[in-house]
Order: sequence, then C-alpha cells, then structure tokens
Amino acid sequence: HWMKPAFAQSLKTEELIDMAWMLDRSAGNCAPGAGLAGTLAEESGMGSQRVHWRQIKSLLNDPFVQRGEGKRMEKIFELGIGLVASVPFSFQDGKGIVVYYSRSTADVEMLRHSANERYLVGSTDLVGANYSIQKAREQASEVRKELIREARRKLRKEFIKEQQSFASLILNPNTMEKLKKASMMCPQDAEMAGLGASVPRVDHYAVTLAKTVCKHSRKVPIRLTTSLKKWKGAKLHGPPRQSFGDCFFCFIGVFLTMLALLKVEKSVRVDSNFNLDVGWYPSTLCIVFALTPAPVGQPRQIYLAHIFNILVGLACRQIPTGGFGDFEEWDGATNPHGLPMIWVQALAVGLGVSGQAFLGIMHPPATGMALTFASNPLWSWGTMAAVLLVDCIVVVLSMMIINLSEKKQYPLFWLGLGWEGSGGTLGMVRYVARSARRSVSNTARSITGKNKGDDFV
Repeated sequence: HWMKPAFAQSLKTEELIDMAWMLDRSAGNCAPGAGLAGTLAEESGMGSQRVHWRQIKSLLNDPFVQRGEGKRMEKIFELGIGLVASVPFSFQDGKGIVVYYSRSTADVEMLRHSANERYLVGSTDLVGANYSIQKAREQASEVRKELIREARRKLRKEFIKEQQSFASLILNPNTMEKLKKASMMCPQDAEMAGLGASVPRVDHYAVTLAKTVCKHSRKVPIRLTTSLKKWKGAKLHGPPRQSFGDCFFCFIGVFLTMLALLKVEKSVRVDSNFNLDVGWYPSTLCIVFALTPAPVGQPRQIYLAHIFNILVGLACRQIPTGGFGDFEEWDGATNPHGLPMIWVQALAVGLGVSGQAFLGIMHPPATGMALTFASNPLWSWGTMAAVLLVDCIVVVLSMMIINLSEKKQYPLFWLGLGWEGSGGTLGMVRYVARSARRSVSNTARSITGKNKGDDFV
C-alpha cells in the first residue's frame, strides 16, 4: 500500500491529513467479498487484464456490500477519494489485484481514456511481477543454499575418505577436477559415474508430466486447508436493523404496490393469452422498498433480468424431455430420447444466474422465471408482455412512493452507462458522440489532405 505524499499534504485540515497517513499505515488483509479490496477482487474476477472502475459512493449506498471493520471505506470517501480502479494480474507464482484511487473531482473521461488504462495495466504488470517473483527468488535462494550444503558434504566425505589435509586437497589438481565434475551432477548421476555404470536415457516428456502432476497435487491440500479456514467466516458484523419509521414506510409502499399488482393479475386473467403470476414480485418489492439503493433493484436490472430469464426459460423448453428412467419426472412414452425434466430445469436456472452475472444485469428474484418458463408450457410470449407491463407498474409506483421520503431516492440510475462526475448516461452518450465526430473529422481531414497531395503532384 502506497499513498502519494502530495495528496495527503493537499488535504484541508490536519485531522484529514492524520487520517490519510493512518489509513496508509493500517492497510491489512480482508476476506474475499468484504471491504473495498475484497469487493473489487470479487467483481473483477481476477481474470483478464481489464480495468474495473467503481464509485465508492455507490459501494457505500449498496446494502449488499460488506464494509469490513474500521469503516475504512467511509474514511477513504471522507478524504475526497471518489473513484477506484482495480486491475488484476496473474503470473506463475502469484495473482491478485492492484487498486488505484482518484479524487472525486478528477476528470472521469481522462481517467477512463484508453491511454491511461493502458498505463494502469502496464503498471499493474510491473507491480504484480515484483510481487510474484518473491516466491521464485526464495526458491532460487534455497536451491543455492542446498548446493552449498551438498558441496560441503562432498568435501567432508572426501576428507574422511582420503584422510588428507585441506591444503593437500587443494593442491591436488585431479581431486579438484573430480570434485568440480561431481558438483555439476545430481547425486544419483555422481554415484553412477563413480561406479562406472552407464546413465540411462531420460524421457523428458514423462519427467515434465510428472513434475506438473506433483506441482498441482501439492496445491490440493493447501486448497482444502484454505477452504476449511474460510468456513469459520470473516468475523464481520451483521447488517444493522432499520428504524421503525423506515419499516412503516416500507410496509405502506409494499402494501399499496402489491394491491395494485393483484388487481392487474385479476384483470389479466380474463384473457388467457396473458397468463400472469404476481407471486414472482414479492422479492422484487422487498429489494426496491427495503434495500432501495441496491443496484440489483434499479429499473434496468428489473427489466433486463426479467427479459433475459424468460428467454432462457423459453429456449430451454425447446429441449426434448424424457429419457433416462432414473427420475420421477421421466415419461418414456412422450420422448424416450430426451433429457430428464429436472436436468432441463437445472440448466435453465444455471444459465439464468450465470448469464445475469456475465451481462451485469443481476436481479435475483428474476431467476425464478427461467425455472417457471422452462417447466410449464402455460407461460408463453403473452406472459412476457404481461411481465413487462407489471414491471412498468412496479417502477412507476415505486418512484411515486419512495421519492416522497426525505431519506431515499429511486431510481439511482436508469441505464447506468455513465458516471456521476461526467453527467451520467447522457454525459456518456455525449462523450461517445463527440469521439465519433472527432474520429470522422480526422478521417475526412486525412482523406482531403491525401487528395490535395495527389493533385499537387
């Protein structure tokens, strides 16, 4: 952990300066998914070398983020640091992330410029290489120490065998040449050379394979031991309870919204083409009203997650079912060559969860739709239209009710493509439009310059 001294000296008060140096000295380990570093490590995936940006304010507003002990994240935000970037690295003997902090007043467009991100990736490679080489350096040091110990054992053995002094041993060129050759060979080859035996040919591919197997087999007990240690937990404090006023406000909002949804369901049942079950929505209302700042409850997540899981369920329903008689759901008369229904259901749920995580549209209650649409032919494209209608009702009623509170705001974002300092999504659109116009202008200018050059020639 390193902090630029100029940053600490630029803070307004002595209290903030002392807090900055205290944070710089007290950086410690954190569990995966807990604290700022643990959250960034979990989100970045420790995979490809891409820069992962997050706003500390959004992390503080997210009730699902484990803050860790010491309120370190809150103190960092109090110092004026608003944007963090994490870049993962992975080498042969180590992997991790490097976290870069920037002020809240920094230009987001300049920070996220491709040249700056390439610089961050290159810096991460340098830091990660210095970290990862430590293990190899220690192993090389141990090898050198072992060679020295082996040379001492051979020298001591020669002293005992020949019963001669150290000076006579050094002055004897034949003995010194013999010791030199023996030190360049492994102990087994040296013994064979002393016995006059022929050294057998070594299968290098088999040796490489054996070394690889041994290397990975040594990691298995370490991985198991680490897993058992994780069972003890990270000893973090649980989330606090909400006040009575917030809970009563939540009750009113959920009651009114659910009443409206039940009325819509009753009206939709008149047309069988628009089947609907509002039992899918209590979990969504819990997130929206009780965990309002959570990213998983914002409108974009609700709409896109519902659409994605419905499509996954409809796609999995096209898989022929039936087949193997090991499951109660099997119906051999329908299709004896298909997959068991529970396999199709499990596949739909797995694709729904992993797909949401990959696309960044996590909304946990929506995953049940993948299971429902994959299982029951009653739910079809008409249901999808009804779900989107109910989504609109949920979002509109939530905005009308939640924004009456002085403590809450809904939504925090609609599309979530931009950053707070750059004007949000509209700022991002304007930035992309300016970049596109600049690129077209540069291309046209270069073409015009070439044409003028051709005319001149």
